[in-house]
Amino acid sequence: MPEAEGPSTVRRVSPGMAFFTDFVVTGAVRGADATSTPAEVTGLLGDAFVESLTGPGQLLRCYDLVEVAWEQEGNGWRGLYVTVQAHRVDVPLSVDALAADLERVGFPLVEVAPDGVGCRRFVRADSRVAVLADEESGQVVAMMVPAWFAPGPRGEPSPWSREAGRDRVRHLVGLGAPERDAWARRRQPDEAARWWWFLWVACRQLLPDEGERRFGHDRSVWEELALWLLGACEAAGVLDRTDAVCEIVRYGLLEPDTAVRACLDAIPVSRADVATRESTPYAQETLAAVNASRAAKRLSLAAGELLPRVRDRALRAEVEAWLELRTRLM
Repeated sequence: MPEAEGPSTVRRVSPGMAFFTDFVVTGAVRGADATSTPAEVTGLLGDAFVESLTGPGQLLRCYDLVEVAWEQEGNGWRGLYVTVQAHRVDVPLSVDALAADLERVGFPLVEVAPDGVGCRRFVRADSRVAVLADEESGQVVAMMVPAWFAPGPRGEPSPWSREAGRDRVRHLVGLGAPERDAWARRRQPDEAARWWWFLWVACRQLLPDEGERRFGHDRSVWEELALWLLGACEAAGVLDRTDAVCEIVRYGLLEPDTAVRACLDAIPVSRADVATRESTPYAQETLAAVNASRAAKRLSLAAGELLPRVRDRALRAEVEAWLELRTRLM
């Protein structure tokens, strides 16, 4: 990223290519990412911003090209996303030039299916950065983190209808585990990853709220089915362990202590050995360590959301110790 004093790095209308490649590689602007608090963003990017409430409990801050959004959580703010509005630059940014530069430094983009409304979509999966480019001009419109789409089956259009997915899920929720396994052996197509993802999406759309009954089944039966589908998605390679556990927390599929234990068990590195921004550069040769640090950050944040409901003191202490490292993790 180009060096400059104070927040002027962020306010430049036409930053150099390094600014954009750095954002794709790191998922952050001068260390400010989608997990940063408003105070942390001010400390990193300065106070030359415009801020507004964009909806009930939602806050948007604009630094010329860079926008950071939060939603209210209790007495504080939880990060939602960081966007770089590349369409605002004086000199248009070519997605081909951006992709070539990222390829050169060893962090290539992956193109996924177009959005259907005139934009090509690219993603860097490990940093969870999405890039949108105009289909006709090839100019980058925006970059954002975290991406709302992903490479592979999650970014491809489904060949099956939404209603077909719901019908299959309604059938599965009424079956026992052996019957579900037998059903899957009979029905699983060759492109298993996309099929399992399709079924999981249908299931999470139908998950009842806690205490709600749906189609004659209480939530515990739906939770059992959801966990089975997530396990199948992980086995098929459409989700990794971090993604699967974060989905478990997001949809409340396990009681808090069990879910937090799952988060901690899934962290692939110890606190003593985890890579930090001070210790580890973003480089091809350190990518495994960087991604382990990223997984630790996502999983500890997911566990942190459950802390008010966790009873086990040792679990609480371990999560709190991880959360103290949050701003240093990759």
